[in-house]
Amino acid sequence: MHPVTRLGRVIQQLRSFGELHAGELEALAAELDATSASDVAARLRIYRDVQRDEAQMIVDELVDIQADMAANDQSEELQAPAAITSSGTRDPAINSPRRAKWLAEQAAEEERRRQPLSRRDFFSGGAKPDE
Repeated sequence: MHPVTRLGRVIQQLRSFGELHAGELEALAAELDATSASDVAARLRIYRDVQRDEAQMIVDELVDIQADMAANDQSEELQAPAAITSSGTRDPAINSPRRAKWLAEQAAEEERRRQPLSRRDFFSGGAKPDE
């Protein structure tokens, strides 16, 4: 999964948790107001607001990171469409359709070579190429 997508999910979860906890704290504060413990309810609302602000700071930072990563990914795609091979060099043709066709042909040829020869082909000199 792409890091930008993963960050989006984390941001969504943080927002959901923040809203959930804020709602729970507000419900508890409302109950405390009803039982004439308004000073405790006021303190609880302060904690709710601090928690919400801290969670928002984290979400804002993650949104900035996500935007930077998305911009970086786009600039890399525009600058260097060539992929890095297993040897660490850039290969501009690694994602080309012609290369994909050639690789498919090579795989089909390899599979054909793995198939057993019939007795008729074997005795008539129909040996597999490259053997």
